[in-house]
Amino acid sequence: MARKKICFCHYGIGWRDGVNMSIFSLAREIAKKNQDVEIYFLGGEIKEKRIKNAVYLKIPELLPPKRKLKKRGVFAKAEIIAKKLGKYTQGIDRVIVENPLMGGYHLPAMIGYFWYGQLFKNSATKLYFHVHDFYKDSPIYLREIKSFFSQKEIRKILKNGEGVDGFLIVNRNLEKKLIKEGIPKKKIFYLPNGIVSEIFSQPLKIKERKLIYQKLRIPNNLKFFLYPVRIVPRKNIEEAILLTKRLREITKENYGVVVSGKVDLNDPRSKIYYQKLRKIKVKEKFPIIFVRPPLPLERKYDNAGKIKKFSIGDLYQASEAILMTSLREGFGYPFLECWFSRKIVIGRRIEEIIKDFEKSGLKFWWLYKKFSFGAIKKQADILQNKEKREKIIENNLKVAKEVYEASRVTDRFLELINLK
Repeated sequence: MARKKICFCHYGIGWRDGVNMSIFSLAREIAKKNQDVEIYFLGGEIKEKRIKNAVYLKIPELLPPKRKLKKRGVFAKAEIIAKKLGKYTQGIDRVIVENPLMGGYHLPAMIGYFWYGQLFKNSATKLYFHVHDFYKDSPIYLREIKSFFSQKEIRKILKNGEGVDGFLIVNRNLEKKLIKEGIPKKKIFYLPNGIVSEIFSQPLKIKERKLIYQKLRIPNNLKFFLYPVRIVPRKNIEEAILLTKRLREITKENYGVVVSGKVDLNDPRSKIYYQKLRKIKVKEKFPIIFVRPPLPLERKYDNAGKIKKFSIGDLYQASEAILMTSLREGFGYPFLECWFSRKIVIGRRIEEIIKDFEKSGLKFWWLYKKFSFGAIKKQADILQNKEKREKIIENNLKVAKEVYEASRVTDRFLELINLK
């Protein structure tokens, strides 16, 4: 019996972004669970090959355009993408297009994905759109698409999801938004992002903890809050710094901030933002550390079994708590990953994300909607009250294991695409 073939398609394979984390967790679990499935990756570029024995393919046009295109150019590039997808996915049983509804971020790809399903997909191939972000939630991406198309024209391109077998949404709030675009409710299925628990739950020995402090030049007496995000303006890192400053004043503890993400080269504002943050760092009287280069997803060991390279999960383990002060998120990974590390998360409540997580049973009552002294005092209390903190962690860890652990999410994924 021939092996089933599944292909994950994204703008860039192996990028350090939320979508690739989702792809990685699904593909990793499929490779572990099912030897009868052959895994393919298709992207504008292949940055990092995280899954061994997989097949990696490139369509350069899937990379986001470096310059603004005219309407004719958008359609021309969309057609190239659609036709190449048809060519490269011949013989593939399941094609999973990641983050297709990004509007102005990569408009030719968005149109090309739908044209592929309508015109160029092999009839034996099942096509699924894995929806993480939605263009109408981003003023920039919405403005770009509206400069070319009316809502009527957009719906004509989408054709009620014709040619797409299912829309897998990572957040329940996306269902109403897709229905408004004309997508039938019967084609929409909830599939949360999965967390690879082993990455975040491996404890650090005392010697290993000291070594990670040494390698990242973290002062030995510092209790640091980890902010695991890329350096882009919407992450609101300046508020994370201010929150840390206020918590230092209230608790009299030696807290600092470690930001583990990179400057986003695909966002021209990112480098300017980083320079502004560096100026803040100079003015403050406590450590603000930007990790360079970013840590890998998984630990690397030498021949003697010692840790050669620490992982992002190790940074979670070494931290005092996880920070989140972002203004907008499509994924909210830190709100989930922290529980597997047995760490509390502090900072700002992002309604779109938190409401969805709360429906699954997670609790976030101490997070604030508005930065205020009372809100910060509540978070200081959580940090100083171990019993209260541990009770929250135990409750949320139980829910996270049941709902968001990668193995369970992958089982649901394989059921939805009829590949289990």
